[in-house]
Amino acid sequence: MLTAIVSLSALLVIVILSCVFPKLNPGLLALAAALGIGVYMAQLSTKVILAGFPSELFILLVTMSMVFGIAQKNGSLDVVTHHAVNIIRGQALLLPLLVFVLSFVISALGPGNIAAVALLAPMTMNLAKKHKISPLVIAIMLCTGANAGAFSPFSPTGVVALGLLERIQLDTNLIWTVFGASAVLQSLSALGAYGIFIIRSKKRGFVAVSTEVSKIHPVLETKQKITLLAIVALIIGVIFFKVSLVIMSVATAATMFILGLADEEDVMGTVPWSTIQMVTGISVLIGLMEKTGGLDLATTFIAQVTSPDIINALLAFVSGVVSAFSSSSGVVLPAFIPLIPGLATKMSITGIVPMVIAVAVGSHMVDVSPLSTLGALSIAAVEDKKQQKRMFNLLLSWGMGMSVVAGIVAFVFLDLWF
Repeated sequence: MLTAIVSLSALLVIVILSCVFPKLNPGLLALAAALGIGVYMAQLSTKVILAGFPSELFILLVTMSMVFGIAQKNGSLDVVTHHAVNIIRGQALLLPLLVFVLSFVISALGPGNIAAVALLAPMTMNLAKKHKISPLVIAIMLCTGANAGAFSPFSPTGVVALGLLERIQLDTNLIWTVFGASAVLQSLSALGAYGIFIIRSKKRGFVAVSTEVSKIHPVLETKQKITLLAIVALIIGVIFFKVSLVIMSVATAATMFILGLADEEDVMGTVPWSTIQMVTGISVLIGLMEKTGGLDLATTFIAQVTSPDIINALLAFVSGVVSAFSSSSGVVLPAFIPLIPGLATKMSITGIVPMVIAVAVGSHMVDVSPLSTLGALSIAAVEDKKQQKRMFNLLLSWGMGMSVVAGIVAFVFLDLWF
């Protein structure tokens, strides 16, 4: 019992530390705690403790990051984005919607939410300035679109979720359900922001400032064509031919490097090593908690203080609050999702997929906040320093408010509906 309490307390302390000290990587702390508690309190060998290391998840995260790192470094994504921007043909009122769609598609196809925002923020903020549109609405649409696409099984967050679904013994094909539901529910906040933008624009007599459609159409080079074909082949192989994602990602990354589509050293710099360290370290600690009874202790406590009628709302709200100050995919998902099966058993809940969706939505809907990487990247792309300060306050308010919105959305669509 004492070991269970200590292992659970260690996770709670690490999550709190990651909130208070954002630059501190909780993965290494979690790994150290797991080894210390496992060896000296639970009398387990290091081999048994490290059996909780998610090796397949590690390979997936690294290789998928490499595939889209190549596409980023050789300019393939830039060319595709350039052509996509010309779709609105200078219509300012359509710009926020285009930003959302572009961010969603790029995030879902593989680069992930952080890469999508990093790629699009400078260009979209420049377009907002030209069209005389508030950068606030662009930032909200950009970040929300990226998070709506984040749970695609091809993106880093989706890969993490895929590994966690397997860990809690759910059919991994359910990742498509989690992705779809998360995309729809998170899109509601984007539609709300766009609706506010349209209403305010009409009230102040907004006149669309059209800019000329770019007449410069960059042509795909041979390397870029091969890169995009490789990505399409990866997606087709997984979706239509049911090839294992880990096999396709390893084969695609290896082939792309053999063909010399980008410099290996440059691409390695795009791999999110910090996030990978967080996910794998916390996974090892969660594995120890399973062995020592720490997870059972946590689920018993939660089951005693809530009811099945509001469980999804509670999960979305709490995961949102924690995520506002910590890493969504690196800390919140690995810490919360393993709790779900035990919690469902104690509360006599038969379907646990809505609970997974609640954590997914809650943990990512708040990431518009400037305390998150996405919000910070959006603000950094704004040239005006005074506007940056104002955006910080507004995005912080919007982001923190999303934890409440996530709870309400989860209650309506997951608690009431299901």
